[in-house]
Amino acid sequence: MKLPILLLLAFMLWSPDRLQALTWRWSNPQPNGNNITGLAENGTVSVEVAELGQVYLGDDFSDWAPALVPTTNDLQAVIFFGNRLVAVGENGVVIYSDDYVNFTNVNLKTSPDWLVAVAASSNRLVTVGDDAILYTSTDGATWSGEPKPPNIGSDWLVSAAFGAGTFVIGGDNGYTAVSTNGLTWTSHTINTSDSIFWLSYVTGSGGDTNFPYTGFWAVSDGGKAWYSTNLGVNWKRVSALTSTNILYSLAANQESGLVAGDEELELGTNVSHWVSAAGSQIGAAPAWTYYDAWWNPEGDYQLAGASGLLVQGTKIGGDYIWSLQYPNNFYDWLLQVVAVDGLYVAVGDHARVATSDNGGFWTVEALPLTNSVFSTNTIFLCVGGDTNLLVAAGNEGSLAISPQAFVPVVQTNLNGTLVTNLANTIGVLWNALPAPTTSDLTAVGVYSNVYYLAGSGGTLLASADGTNWIHYHLPVTNDLAGIAASSNQLVIVGDNGCILTSANGTNWTRQSSGVASGLFRVRWLAGLFLAFGENGVILRSTNATRWYADVSGTTNWLNDAVLVSNTCYVVGNYGTVLASTNLIDWSSIPTITPLSLYGAATQNGQLVVVGLNGTILRSPIFPPTSPISILAYAQADNENIYLLSGALDEECTLDSTTNLLGNWTTGPRLDFLSGNGTVEVIQPLGSDPAPSEFYRCTVVP
Repeated sequence: MKLPILLLLAFMLWSPDRLQALTWRWSNPQPNGNNITGLAENGTVSVEVAELGQVYLGDDFSDWAPALVPTTNDLQAVIFFGNRLVAVGENGVVIYSDDYVNFTNVNLKTSPDWLVAVAASSNRLVTVGDDAILYTSTDGATWSGEPKPPNIGSDWLVSAAFGAGTFVIGGDNGYTAVSTNGLTWTSHTINTSDSIFWLSYVTGSGGDTNFPYTGFWAVSDGGKAWYSTNLGVNWKRVSALTSTNILYSLAANQESGLVAGDEELELGTNVSHWVSAAGSQIGAAPAWTYYDAWWNPEGDYQLAGASGLLVQGTKIGGDYIWSLQYPNNFYDWLLQVVAVDGLYVAVGDHARVATSDNGGFWTVEALPLTNSVFSTNTIFLCVGGDTNLLVAAGNEGSLAISPQAFVPVVQTNLNGTLVTNLANTIGVLWNALPAPTTSDLTAVGVYSNVYYLAGSGGTLLASADGTNWIHYHLPVTNDLAGIAASSNQLVIVGDNGCILTSANGTNWTRQSSGVASGLFRVRWLAGLFLAFGENGVILRSTNATRWYADVSGTTNWLNDAVLVSNTCYVVGNYGTVLASTNLIDWSSIPTITPLSLYGAATQNGQLVVVGLNGTILRSPIFPPTSPISILAYAQADNENIYLLSGALDEECTLDSTTNLLGNWTTGPRLDFLSGNGTVEVIQPLGSDPAPSEFYRCTVVP
């Protein structure tokens, strides 16, 4: 990864006055899985803004890295005001930065109203939002609330743009208003009941005679588009563009226009000719929800949308070819993850199995699509086992196993000699088996060297080898979802507060849970059984017989738990993460996604969680502290260029001195996110560089 020095940040979720804040990173999708709601670029820095205050900075729409931003409010729009970056969002939040490292929060406190759009002239910013709120600023730091524009009534404002000396704002029921100074407005209307979701000023090559016409363009939540060649006074419908999907954004160059929205991407080469640019055809963009489109003067369209999807459109010959910026991303729901023998294994929708040896970089494993496993409709709902065998199971009895096996791997040393090592294929090579039942299988457990599967309708199966399964009769017909075992007790939980226990795996007793909520998982952690699920319920027991309910502080579903050193982490729906050091008192831990989290696992002091839309997040609870190496150094174009080597997620400072006498200057804080453990750093020398300078890397503990 190569980034200007100003973009290499601490990569930490800003969380004032909260205990146990974690340093979250996206492992999948890359570079992030947030819904990108705004794009901007000023010729030097590209920026994405997203929910929960997430801001990502890049170079020419690549090399994205998270910024350290003082808000967790959702961000809705971003713009450059000169070189000042300004973003707006939830409850009146406004943030700005001049160096793209240090951000200032100027919260306008408009709660519950949000600011959803921002536009800028050379000397004024205008932002609008819910309930037709309207604020202006001459610097992005100090803002004034302005009167509602005329004739807005009870409608809301949802879009804003500036061009040709004119501001235009748009809202519900086709409302528009124009202003030359951002203060005094004249209302107009577009003949529609739609909300005007996006406004842009387009500079076409042929003025108002050749497409794309110079002037303001608008798209709506009803899938329509309009243009105005007289500064927003009159609007003409683009009748050839027909869609019923929400359109969120538009962009244009000198010869084409692009509208983007909810699984909608239409490219126009003239006002009467629009074709879909999304679909399954070769060279098309994925059918996706795109929140922002941008024409990059470098010569391509840039698209950003749901779950951080980034698409680039480049004209090759006479056609635009659309390509994913991160083609190795996957977006299948991940429903459980385990760590076995140094390997994370996550499973989910479309028979997805993904593995990683470090939690940061994941490989999709191939499964034989036979017996009970199909790529189209198989959902692996659970995975588990031990160092001898992993079992993945799911809907309609789908089943696959991965036994421990060692295969020789030949590697070439730097000196050209060959060395042969044995590699364990557990979690990597899988065998699909016939379905042992037609019931959905939702839980895997191991007890006394026997593997157990539990599922819908009180289903329970047992096997000594993972291949031959015996059906057991249980005294319930509840849907079962979780299995855990201590040294002398096996526990199964399910819906309606169902808890079953057995000392031998054959004879089962129903215990009283004291709750009617569904129990989704149960884990044996730190000498306790912990069961959790619907309505934020958490139950604990030392003997699986008497259960005590604790206050979780949430009503969200809780889906999995894992113990990292002396802290237990529970994950759940809507990005919920709870932490406790005694398994009684629970604290909420902020995350960087609002997506539901279904599974958690740990190894080597690292927490990994998985969930909706392929979400994989990691946090180093105990960051690595191995020595950092400076592999190479050079000077070119008045810049220092370093190549550093370190462990994944390791942090260090790049320090300097001119005399080696102990007077070291602490440099920027760096984070190793690269798969090969290297970071290339570019540092401007400045106008008066030191005649000689020495450098070192200091590990941040």
